[in-house]
Amino acid sequence: MSFWSRLWGSEKALEKGAGALIKTGDALFYTAEEKAQDSDQRNAQVREFLLQWIKSTSGQNIARRLIAIAFSAVYLLLVLLVAALSILAALAGQDGNALAAAASAAWGLLVEVTSVQGLIMFFYFAPNKIGEAIATFKGRVSADKA
Repeated sequence: MSFWSRLWGSEKALEKGAGALIKTGDALFYTAEEKAQDSDQRNAQVREFLLQWIKSTSGQNIARRLIAIAFSAVYLLLVLLVAALSILAALAGQDGNALAAAASAAWGLLVEVTSVQGLIMFFYFAPNKIGEAIATFKGRVSADKA
């Protein structure tokens, strides 16, 4: 019997202890290969989630489109109303104070509604554009690495 087997009781106990020590040391260090594997796994999970989300919300595309078109039509009518009132107030001169006040009020409403219109357009168009931007960015990054 060797010194170590007498000290630890058996060779198996020594092998188990050494194996546990090696596994612990391996777990302490996060290698570049492990990072790459984890990154690939996360990316695959994100892609799978996006595919499932697109499939599950595909029925809402028509509703989103109708909301965007309806609000854009109202916004366009408001823009045309402001333009028409401003032109009529300018043509009326001093007698068009009521038209000028109406144009000013409509302009204030248009200013308030513009940010909401932008937000609606962002939510309607952004998912596709963000996906394109990410693909472009990934293409540039991979080209830079090469």
